[in-house]
Amino acid sequence: MVLQQRSEVHFRGKATPGKEVSLTASWNKIRIKTKSNEKGEWETVVKTPSAGGPYEIKISDGELLVLKNILVGEVWFCSGQSNMEMPVKGFRGQPVFGCQPYIVTANPQRQLRLFTVKRDWSTTPKEDVEGYWSECSSKEVANFSAVAYFFGDLLQKTLGIPVGLIHCSWSASKIETWMDKETLSHYPEVDLSVLNNKEFAYPNGTPTLLYNAMVKPLEGFPVKGVAWYQGESNSANPALYKKLFPALVSQWRTFFRSPDMPFYYVQITPWQAEGKDLLNRAWFRQCQLELMKEIPNVGMVTTTDAGSEKFIHPPYKIKVGERLAYWALARTYGIEGISYCGPIYKSCKLKDNVVELQFDYGEDGMTPENEELKGFEIAGSDGKFVPAHAEIINGSSRIKVWSESVSVPTEVRYCFRNYMEGNLCNNVGIPASPFRAEVK
Repeated sequence: MVLQQRSEVHFRGKATPGKEVSLTASWNKIRIKTKSNEKGEWETVVKTPSAGGPYEIKISDGELLVLKNILVGEVWFCSGQSNMEMPVKGFRGQPVFGCQPYIVTANPQRQLRLFTVKRDWSTTPKEDVEGYWSECSSKEVANFSAVAYFFGDLLQKTLGIPVGLIHCSWSASKIETWMDKETLSHYPEVDLSVLNNKEFAYPNGTPTLLYNAMVKPLEGFPVKGVAWYQGESNSANPALYKKLFPALVSQWRTFFRSPDMPFYYVQITPWQAEGKDLLNRAWFRQCQLELMKEIPNVGMVTTTDAGSEKFIHPPYKIKVGERLAYWALARTYGIEGISYCGPIYKSCKLKDNVVELQFDYGEDGMTPENEELKGFEIAGSDGKFVPAHAEIINGSSRIKVWSESVSVPTEVRYCFRNYMEGNLCNNVGIPASPFRAEVK
């Protein structure tokens, strides 16, 4: 396994009631003693050193247990629904482009370890999960979360220290099923009365059930941060998601005992859903965009170029995983010189009949220059949107947008459909986020 460096890890177990239990880690050889209670339960805290290993931990209540091949480094918790769950080898008939070299060259000697929490649900908090730590064999990599693996792969290569990935997701899961009952009780829009049911046809969409069984048992196991790819199952109600996502981030930061824990998430990709020109998923992406500015120490991966019109599970998982890593490397690990976010709409102003847009994260340039940008639309007071001309202004982080048929623009938007292709990127090819803005 991998333990988070410079942290306090809670080890717990069971022994004969009233029995002395000792624990010794090979990195400091300090013997820690505790006693099991009347139920035979014991717990102790182990402080971890800076990154290194492999180490051993010896635990004894008179009978010796030795945990071997332990690395100390950076641990990340990777969670969400099917686009996080999708394995490196892809789903049947739905590939992950470029995955084969990663599977073929998987090296068990690498300081990259994998753990998948087995699907489970419960109406009450559980104490343990099913799963195991593995080294990077071809078989293990092929079946591990693609987004999580490509994130961790680039992280480990760049940092040069051990990295552990805990993958904990379930296809079609809603955000509220990853949250605890106490947190959800503050939101009357979430129906908690369903927890009195005897049977659950949709446990991965029922409040608290996955948190109780798949997250709660990990309490006391520190992680550096969270990579999150979820939202498709909540896309019908962005207003509720706007409330629940900050609450999830806050709850998990409390749970992992890290009040400023970095939380990086993926904007849902373009997909036709019920129709490519409908707006329901566009409004959800707008919600995710606004959340990035409202919650401290979060970052959002843009995916305008990583969707698939026909499939909800697009094949560009390498892009997504690596973009999550850009955020972590730049913002969490402080590596300078890394461009980590695509252009993000900041403000706009009207000059005659032309809307001038200002973007963040475009200081080093935006592309394509000297070409017409695709994906922009504009509307006047009648609210009818028409395709618009758009160009980058003199190599800056500003864009001008106009249409001959709209004399007084009142609103501008970019790739604001369920599925719409655009081409605005920053200088290293990270795409701009879709957005809508009123012109004032």
